[in-house]
Amino acid sequence: MKIGKKIHKVQTCSSSNDLAKKLAESGAEQGEVVVCEEQTKGKGTKGRTWHSISGKGLYFSVLLFPSRPDLSLLPLAAALAVREGVFNELDRLVCLKWPNDLIGEGLKIGGILCESSFSGRKLNYSIIGTGINVKHKRNDFPGELRNSAGSLEMICRGKIDKNRLMFVICRYLEKWYRTFLKNEDQKILNTYLEACCFHINDKLKAEAKGTPVSGLFKGLDREGKIILEINGREERFLSEEIRIIDS
Repeated sequence: MKIGKKIHKVQTCSSSNDLAKKLAESGAEQGEVVVCEEQTKGKGTKGRTWHSISGKGLYFSVLLFPSRPDLSLLPLAAALAVREGVFNELDRLVCLKWPNDLIGEGLKIGGILCESSFSGRKLNYSIIGTGINVKHKRNDFPGELRNSAGSLEMICRGKIDKNRLMFVICRYLEKWYRTFLKNEDQKILNTYLEACCFHINDKLKAEAKGTPVSGLFKGLDREGKIILEINGREERFLSEEIRIIDS
């Protein structure tokens, strides 16, 4: 299995994940990659829109056929791969804001969206979608995002080759995907905690199931759920159940 051996390049699509789904359903092989210059309906988690300016960002999706059905740690493994790829190509460390955000110098520079298809309990395929702001300037972002969003060129203060960066990230995706397939869950969790923007006992503000909460960060459990101590009691949340607002 070689991630990135076959690459499908398009100028514009609704989202690279959508195109990867079509490829999966038409017989594409594991490790095939879809990369586009522009997404007209780029997606984030919880149905949010991902701002995808033509030519500015790196938008790509990887098709996988995991042999293990428990996918809870796959998004964390993918985030580690992107972080490691950015560091090895650009010598810049980004931190990971659970569950899927890439943060550089306090600004959101990217995100990861994993989507999967099942027939009953049978896993058909998984797709790792990655969106990274690469060449954006501050004025490229909508007004409401200009204080919170950034790009790799903003934090690296230099020009970046998007294609080269993608190939490097693919190499580390292959490494961390193999780690995931070998059930090395504790390695994924430990490394993720080292890379996380939150530290144990940091106070986090969040919205859990529609209700504002605050609690102490106590780590992640074996399923990748975030553990918060709220009013002296530890509670665990899936990513779709909670939104971290601030730390």
